[in-house]
Formats: sequence, C-alpha cells, structure tokens
Amino acid sequence: MMNSKYCFIWICLCGVMFLTGCSSAFHTISSPDRKIQVSLSMDEQGRPLYALRLAGKEILKPSAMGLVRSDASFAEKLTLVKVSKPQVVKDSYDMLLGKKKHCVYEAVRRVFTFKNAGGETMDIIFQVSNDGLAFRYAFGQDSQKTCSVEQEKTSFAFAADTVSWLHPMQPGKSGWQQTQPSYEEHYEVEKPVGRPSPTGQGWCLPALFRTAGAWVLICDSDVNESYCAVRLANDSTGGVYRIAFPHPKEHRGEIDPVSPQIQLPFASPWRVLIVGQALNTIVESTLMTDVATPCRLADSNFVRPGRAAWHWLRYGDDSSDPQTIEKFIDFASQMHWEYVLIDCNWDKNTGLQKMTDIVRQASQKNIGIILWYNSNGQWNTAPMTPKNRMDERTVRRQEFALLQKMGVKGVKIDFFGGDKQATMKLYLDILKDAADFGLMVDCHGSTIPRGWQRTYPNLVSMEAVKGMEYTTFDQRNADLQPQHCCILPFTRNVIGSMDFTPVVFNPAIRNSQLRTTPAFELALSVIFESGIQHFGLVPDEMKLMPDFVKEFLQKVPVAWDQTRFLDGFPGKKVVLARRNTDTWYIAGINGQNNEEKLNVDLSFLRDGRWNGILITDGPGRTFIKKSLEPISPSGNLIELKPYGGFVIWLSKK
Repeated sequence: MMNSKYCFIWICLCGVMFLTGCSSAFHTISSPDRKIQVSLSMDEQGRPLYALRLAGKEILKPSAMGLVRSDASFAEKLTLVKVSKPQVVKDSYDMLLGKKKHCVYEAVRRVFTFKNAGGETMDIIFQVSNDGLAFRYAFGQDSQKTCSVEQEKTSFAFAADTVSWLHPMQPGKSGWQQTQPSYEEHYEVEKPVGRPSPTGQGWCLPALFRTAGAWVLICDSDVNESYCAVRLANDSTGGVYRIAFPHPKEHRGEIDPVSPQIQLPFASPWRVLIVGQALNTIVESTLMTDVATPCRLADSNFVRPGRAAWHWLRYGDDSSDPQTIEKFIDFASQMHWEYVLIDCNWDKNTGLQKMTDIVRQASQKNIGIILWYNSNGQWNTAPMTPKNRMDERTVRRQEFALLQKMGVKGVKIDFFGGDKQATMKLYLDILKDAADFGLMVDCHGSTIPRGWQRTYPNLVSMEAVKGMEYTTFDQRNADLQPQHCCILPFTRNVIGSMDFTPVVFNPAIRNSQLRTTPAFELALSVIFESGIQHFGLVPDEMKLMPDFVKEFLQKVPVAWDQTRFLDGFPGKKVVLARRNTDTWYIAGINGQNNEEKLNVDLSFLRDGRWNGILITDGPGRTFIKKSLEPISPSGNLIELKPYGGFVIWLSKK
C-alpha cells in the first residue's frame, strides 16, 4: 500500500498532468436529457480539444479550439485553471415570424477558464441542449484593451465515412458587378468529407453532415459588430473542417481588415451545432435564435409578416413603371396579400413624386409598398438604382425618414457582397436605423441570418440562396431546382427566413422551362419560410388557378406557431406540417424524376375532428382537389408525380 507521502506526490502529479494537458483527463457536459455529451480535454501541446457524442456514438472526434489575438495566443501552451459547475440555463421567448412562435430553451452551461503562457485568461463557454451544442470564446480582463483576432482555431473533426451537403463559398469581389459572395450556389450533394470546394474558397454555413447514424448542422449565431461572419476553410483533409475568415477582397477590399478588431471585454459569436438522430431535430430546431441576443427593439408593432406580389421575376429591371406597378397592386388586392415589392430602378422608371402617389393609392386598398435599394457605397459596381443611399448613416436616415413620411412599409436592400466585420456592422446599423422609422428590411445579395431575427425582428427575410430568379436565367438551374428545393429545408431555411421568391405556375419563364409541377410550386408556399413571402406569380397566371388554389394562396400564412417535420431526405423529398392558430398546412415535394408514394402520418393531430382538402397534380399541368373527411390519423397515401407536390389544408370542425 502506498504511504501518505507517496500518495500526496501521486495526487499532485495527476493534477499537474491534467492541468498541463494530459489527453486522458477531460470534463464532460451533458444535455438535459443526457443523450448529447461533450467532453473537453487537452493535448500534450496545451491545446484544448472538444469531442461530441450522441446516444453513446462518436459524432465529432477531438477537435481543436482556441483563438490567436494580435497581442497573444490562446491556442496552445494553455493551462486549464478553472472549471465552473454545471448550470442549467433556461429561456423562453416569442418570435414575430419564423418556424415557431413560442420558443423554449434549456441547456447545461459550463465555463472553462484557460491561462496562456503570458498569464492572460480566456473562457470557453459551452451550452449543451437536447438539440445540440453552442460554444463561444470570451475575454474579460483589461476592459479598455483593443486588439485583433488573427486566427480562429475552431475545427470539426468528422469520421472518414461521414457524408455532407455543402454549399461552395464564392470568391470575394467575384460574380456579376463584384456583388459576391452572396451564398447563391448549388450544393455539393451527399459527398464524402474531405473534398475541397470547387471554388477553392471553402464552404458557406450552414453545413450539413451525416455521421454515425446522426445528423449535424453547423452554423454561427449572435454575430454582431465586434466580429466577422465565418466559413469553413477549403482544406478539410481527413474530414477535419476548420473555421476561416472572409476573403480579403470582400466588401471594400483593403479598406476593411479581414481580422476582426475587438475591444475587451469580448465574447465571440456562438459556434452552433444542431445535432439529432433524426432529421426532425434539425428541421424543427430553434437553437440559432435560442442563443441569440434578445430583441433590442423598443417597439416592434410595425413588423407585420405577410405575402407580397412582385413584378421583377417575370419582367426584369425595366418593369418598375407605374402601369406595371398598378397591375400588381390590383393583383395583390385580389389575392388578399398584404404587400407589393417594387424592385430596382423605380426612381428612374416611376420617380419619387409618382411613387408617393402610388404608395398612398395602394394604402387605400390595404396594400403596403416595399421599395428596392442598392446597398452600394463603393463595394460593388452594380448599376441598379437607387444607390448610394444606404451606406452612409446620415444619408440613410434621411432616406428612411422620407420613406416613413410617404407611408412605405419596408425596404429590400441588395448587393452587400461580404462577411467582414465592417459588413456585419452595416447590416446591423441598417436594421437599427430602419426600426427607428418603422421600416421592415429584406436583404438580398446577402449573407445568411445569424440569429438576427430574434434581436431585430424587423429583419423579415434574407436571400442568401440560389432562388427562383436563377431558375429564370438558364435551363441548368431549372433542371436542378427540384433537388435544390429538397435540400434547403434541411440547410439554409433551418437557420432563418429565406427569400427564395417561390411559386410559379407558368412553366415557361424567361429563358427556361420549369421541371417542377404546379403542385410542387404551390407546396413551396408552405415548405419555404419567409417573414414576407414574395411570390413569383404574376397577374396573367390568375387563369391558371382554380378557385380552390386561389383560395389557398389567399389564406396561406407566412408566420407559424409550430412546425413539424414529417418525412424526407435532403435532395430527394420533403414533407412538412406547419400550424397557424388552429389551422394546419401540410406540404410535400418530390425532388426526383420518378413517382413517389408517401404515407403522410397525421397522428400528431390526436383526434379526427378536422375538415381537410388535398391539392395535388392532375393531368398535364392541372390541379386536382380531394376532400379528406374523415382524416386518417395513421396515414394518408399520396402519389406524387416526378418533381411533383401536394398541400393539405386542415381546420377544426
């Protein structure tokens, strides 16, 4: 038996091994239901590592953490000096728009404090919920100190047999008139991990992975003026994906540094991993807003989600003239929609004085007007106007004051082209200023929403998707659209509102021929979530709508009390159910060029006291309507055409 002297020495040695990075020594954080376990360890170089398990299976292998600041490194030669006790974090809040109205968050929180070789400290804060993990870095000392973050060491190490659905990042200052990156590419579908991006610029967030029978969606949330948005680096050798900063040419190029400039105390954005054994966890999760800063608006009563008619998709840049606008206002009125979006060049094609009259006339028909703007300061050369009104704060606020006086309800701002810290500041400054003048904001040519819709609910939507407009540009996009639409509910639309501009019934649109059926297009009104849903329909398509389709589009909401994932697989098919008050809207789409039989399980309704109709594809490009009475809770067999779809509309008896 070891005597007390040697026992004391052994205990001290064990403590030293742990604090200096013995890889076998680790702490764990478990989710409230204990299915997710995160372990923290340190390697021989004093580098912190985290690993993730779900239901006992390894999801992430030990993965690197840490930051390198301009004045000090917090990525290696660290000592773990303090570990907080597990603390249960609870929150509940309401959203004005999105997949779910009332959100409830519960997580286990632990804070790990590290000291670097110079004696300075860094906290890594973990919060583990039943649907995933969020962590961030924080520095608390020297509150007046400023420095930059030169590198972030965060990585995600997947097993070699993991497959991915990844969106290639575009190069900075690339694309049409230097407006990219704008998150507008097709996904690399179900590919093995470790492959470089075809653009050489890495991958956009969110990023979807399937490993060990589970699903992981990676993103960042609560990004603010103190940091940049991030991507996954191009090099993912061995299935290890690493955080990377924006391309140097983005936004204003050399004027804006790539490295975020920070002032202590400082907390980074959250690194978010939504994790589940089934896809319902991914699709239904509100983790992105759960960890975001609560609403900062003193008054958000002006935020009114709704549907909008839109002329540009069919008719292009020169269609913002008074005659076309008036037709679309009448169209929106007939469809009982709340808004009309008037797109680019309205200042030239209509003029401010006439637009003032149009806004007033539309208001008399209970139609609100949304006006388009170019974000351009000097970061893009896109010629569309109005421009040079959004980049400088004094000018921007003068413009917003004018719009408020006119009675305009919102602005669509385009062509941001970057993820640098300066661009993040521009987004948030616009949202703050717009709120001061009671204006909603829709961003195009933009980054993804990064938890912002909780903090600034006047951000009603963001594009950041290869949307319907690309389908009109060339046939290849139209050919890929069915598969593409079946990826977005598991990726881009999980994290926030997505302005895809869906629903087109006329198959011939500009230079392309749609592959999707009319019922597929109708289903997108439910499948895709956007705080303002800009439909791609035009007045001439009224004749393609039977009365029951017209009634459906007159009543389908855009803000949801509840969302349920019923069936699907990324790129192949999707079936979602969304509830608004006491009415359920259920929709499905088939992304494959073959017939699909779906057994739609409605057992979540719990009783049969429902009136319902099914709308799906008929012969040719027609619709058929079928009554669903009584409702079969155990399953309803629906046969979908190739690239077809359906909607079910249920209300209480």
